[in-house]
Amino acid sequence: MQIFLGIILVIILIGIIIYKLNNKFEKKEIILLSSIVIVVILVFTMYQKNQENFFPNTFKEKYKQENNIEILKLSSELLNNKVVSSKDHYIYKFTYIIKKNGKEYLCVANNVNINKIQDEYIFDKWTEECKEQ
Repeated sequence: MQIFLGIILVIILIGIIIYKLNNKFEKKEIILLSSIVIVVILVFTMYQKNQENFFPNTFKEKYKQENNIEILKLSSELLNNKVVSSKDHYIYKFTYIIKKNGKEYLCVANNVNINKIQDEYIFDKWTEECKEQ
């Protein structure tokens, strides 16, 4: 978010410099500045959405590899952002639905620890509680 605000401030500063140099904004300059702001906002939004879905998607893949069962639906909650934000340690709560032996189960994996080591993410062993739906 701080990076996003910094970029917006730089764009506003560029607009002020253009205005001071020309003593006016022409139509093409307003369109150019507006399009730059819109593109920056779209790119930032897409990046944020991609980051939010990274760990849930990784959890799905890891679960399928370990248990040979595909997760049908998944919701996640980042637990350690309420206390301290960390760039190399994450704690998640995953709630998901799986289909096993023709029956659907609602499962919860609490306190799933994910550690980042260089460019690799390591999932600690987690316990799951499943109830038949």
